[in-house]
Amino acid sequence: MRSPIFTLALLVALATACSGDDAPADVPDPEVPGRDSNPEGVPYPTDGIGALERASGRRGNRMPNLTFQAYVDGDRSKGLQSVSLADFYDPEQKRYKVLDIQVGQTWCSICSAETQATVQVERELRAEGVVFLQVMTSGNDPSRGPALEEIDGWVDRHAMTYTLGIDVRSRRMTALGATTVPYDILVDLRTMEILDSSAGAPVNVARYVREGIAWVDTHPPSY
Repeated sequence: MRSPIFTLALLVALATACSGDDAPADVPDPEVPGRDSNPEGVPYPTDGIGALERASGRRGNRMPNLTFQAYVDGDRSKGLQSVSLADFYDPEQKRYKVLDIQVGQTWCSICSAETQATVQVERELRAEGVVFLQVMTSGNDPSRGPALEEIDGWVDRHAMTYTLGIDVRSRRMTALGATTVPYDILVDLRTMEILDSSAGAPVNVARYVREGIAWVDTHPPSY
């Protein structure tokens, strides 16, 4: 279930966003080299790549192996580092079972609420096999950014404990259907299959990702 105030929040933000010439500059966001294998050296799968989620017994597509500049585990002290989805690929479930990708923008109050809720339960859920990745696609102006100062302020304000990646003006995430925010993509890390993808924040973050764990625990890999 998704927040009923999402649409209103989006319309208000679009109407009030600042787009003046004094807006901060976008974070430089070149295509940085990524990793093609997971930490155990297993190559990332290349078949079945797409944006479709699992539905009506049909398996979902696999996530493309995107790479982001990111603050790993919310730690700004080490600067922006390269993070690839291959880093989370875990066919033997040695580290994780499911990945929740949360797409957001710094103007978005619902994104902020989802982040706060996630920080509160992230360490507990990590022990259960969940890993989170937030991807910020704009700053306080939905048509621009994010700027580095907006990202830094967001990380500090929420005391983030999970990784935040940057996708300036959503040039990567739009192809996956993430055209509104917040947007969540739940991924089976055994195969990188998309289990769910939908706009709006979950009513209960822990319940949402635990449903993914329950599916993984009771179903064989789809690929």
